[in-house]
Amino acid sequence: MNDSVDPTTPFDVVIVGAGVAGALTACRLKATRPDTRILILEAGNNATDPAQRAAFVDTYQISAGKSVPSPYAELPNNKEKFAPSSDGVPDFTVMNQYYDEDVRLDVFASGFQRMIGGSTWVWRGNTPRFVPNDFQLKTKYGVGVDWPMSYDDLEPYYMEAENELGVSGNGSEWVGITPRSGDYPMPGMAPSYGDELARAALSTIKPIDGIPVKIVTTPQARNSHPYQGRSACQGNSSCIPICPTGAKYDASVHVTKARDEFGVGMLTASVATRIAPPAGAGGPYTVFFRDWTTADRAERQLTARHVVLALNAIETPKLWLLSGLGNSSDQVGRNLMDHHSAEMVGLFGQPVYPFRGPQSALGIDSFRDGDFRRNNAAFRMTIGNDGWGRSGSPEKTLQGFLWDDTGKKVKLLGKPLQQAVADKVTRMLRIGISTEQLPSPDNRVTLSDKTDALGIPHPKIAYKLDDYSKRALAYGHSVTRRMWQHLEDTAGATRIDPLQPTLKYNGAGHLMGTMRMGADKATAVVDAWGNSHDHPGIWIVGSSVFPTGGTANPTLTVAALTLRTADALAAALATNP
Repeated sequence: MNDSVDPTTPFDVVIVGAGVAGALTACRLKATRPDTRILILEAGNNATDPAQRAAFVDTYQISAGKSVPSPYAELPNNKEKFAPSSDGVPDFTVMNQYYDEDVRLDVFASGFQRMIGGSTWVWRGNTPRFVPNDFQLKTKYGVGVDWPMSYDDLEPYYMEAENELGVSGNGSEWVGITPRSGDYPMPGMAPSYGDELARAALSTIKPIDGIPVKIVTTPQARNSHPYQGRSACQGNSSCIPICPTGAKYDASVHVTKARDEFGVGMLTASVATRIAPPAGAGGPYTVFFRDWTTADRAERQLTARHVVLALNAIETPKLWLLSGLGNSSDQVGRNLMDHHSAEMVGLFGQPVYPFRGPQSALGIDSFRDGDFRRNNAAFRMTIGNDGWGRSGSPEKTLQGFLWDDTGKKVKLLGKPLQQAVADKVTRMLRIGISTEQLPSPDNRVTLSDKTDALGIPHPKIAYKLDDYSKRALAYGHSVTRRMWQHLEDTAGATRIDPLQPTLKYNGAGHLMGTMRMGADKATAVVDAWGNSHDHPGIWIVGSSVFPTGGTANPTLTVAALTLRTADALAAALATNP
């Protein structure tokens, strides 16, 4: 525990979680109300300095698997199974280290990193906005639910969030997709050599089902030039799971700012176990926690007038249920969502030389909205700059040419091996899709009978892929297959896979829902400002408050909503000092 923080001191605000939402909340509150006494309670215990980043990179470089959690494998949180240390692969033997999943249903295939800075250490950095109709899915298309706000309500906060995270993008490319009141802080990332070849080849494709195949530069929280003391992207192509330079934003930026510039207190290695509401009118909330670095790991406590839950969509409902805070809406833990991702791969007709630059720089956002959403989910598409992505790494390609596993003998060596690998790896190209998912009350997080190393129940997950999402995976395959057919016809592409829809999916790492926002306390956990209907001193920030998931990577919308909630909390502090 951080000895410089006295947990017996009453605080104005305790923030549980030091990811992007928690760190932004602390910075915004301190900038708005400097006298506010704030403490961040964080389960992780890693440093945020360049030496720590270098150590993560070193661990990653010597790891055999190069999986998402590999740079962070030595963190005690991973070793002691405090988090789902997996690569998001639908494998129960991996995911069940932390999740307790119902094996009769589908796999919730996304994990997270419990550490200072959260999962932004491992994200790709893509930051598209929601499209306007994402906020009114029920009204516009008769499915899902509406948000208690519009795109226009959130647009000013989108602008601020892009400046806070340092987003590179080209505003002119987004006309007609996501309206903007100003341009991005930085120009968009430069496409790679292979990106340009793919874009040129697809520039002549006809609209698919009447929808133009328009390729745009994906907005990214990645520096295209030096920004806020961080360097421009060096093109290492390891954005997932670790950026070696810090050019890609992660929440350690705002954690450091909150702690070192604003003087926000922080307790690390401290896992929140429960929250108790005030004993009497006007009293403080009590936050209980365990410090896993101490010998006894005994439960300790601190008090605050307001508590901000800045955890993810798994841990927030888990803590709420552990606390017995009530559930008048019956929505706590319900409506768990993710983006189901799939990809189609092939060999381009000439070398595209992947792995130069970010893992993706271009996307196709034409299929993110349209009347088809009445029948099936929308989806976002990416042009991969990372070879075949999850479908086949260069290492697996090398192994396939080198060794015949069936006959247990060497296949190729020397120059023939070099030529075979060079011909294939240099031409690898993928087109990925990421589909939205409708909220379902049956997809939920509850408490398991199993416990972790601190004796805290694991999250129990019931999750099923709905027909709306299945139809999107099938339709996304159809659209992608027609794009690849065009590449076969015009650019000599070969080795397309899969040729038929499989409905297999990967998790996108986009944990959403479970603590829905809405104006009606009978159907929502928090209001449009993130304030609890049942406990007005508890605020929730993060993607757990999303009523629907859209198709955009959620982090930018999380940041925008967080700034909005922090402003509302600052106003509440001013009203009742």
